[in-house]
Amino acid sequence: MKREPRWQGWLVNKQKLNSDFKHFTSKGAIQKIQPNERLSKIHLNKAFHNIDFANFVLNNQNKINKRIKEETYFDWIIIISYYSMYHAATGLLFKIGYKSKTHMSTICVLCKKFLGKDLNKKDIKNLSGILSLSENEIKEIGNAKERRERASYSGSISFDKFSAEITLDDARKFINKVADI
Repeated sequence: MKREPRWQGWLVNKQKLNSDFKHFTSKGAIQKIQPNERLSKIHLNKAFHNIDFANFVLNNQNKINKRIKEETYFDWIIIISYYSMYHAATGLLFKIGYKSKTHMSTICVLCKKFLGKDLNKKDIKNLSGILSLSENEIKEIGNAKERRERASYSGSISFDKFSAEITLDDARKFINKVADI
């Protein structure tokens, strides 16, 4: 029986989310810092840079030098798309005064701070657009992380175009949503 990814539990179990958030904080994987608009913009620009390259790879499969005729680079589209989402998420964390050291702790902060679960009136006023980051956007980055892990760590170079396009589309939506916050 396959265990559900940790982040999926956070979407339905506030107690587990809070416990893991405290754990990540106590271990230094999540740090409260001064909001940093400059670093936020740097990471968002990196996200757009990465997504542009993922689009290039998708649209130029037939122009890329290949060792064998059937070879594709859809695995790299998945990897690049995920990292574009990760940079957008990192930028969002810097914007609200958080820094994370791991991918999982980044997703934890997104769940904790951007699903409207623990925001007080002051937070809502200061971060007005953030409540619009929905459970679906959190799921998109979590699912992209899982696809990225398969693409990065499996020995296979054979990934389907559909998975690459889905991940790229999820990344585009996520980055645009973050850019609007």
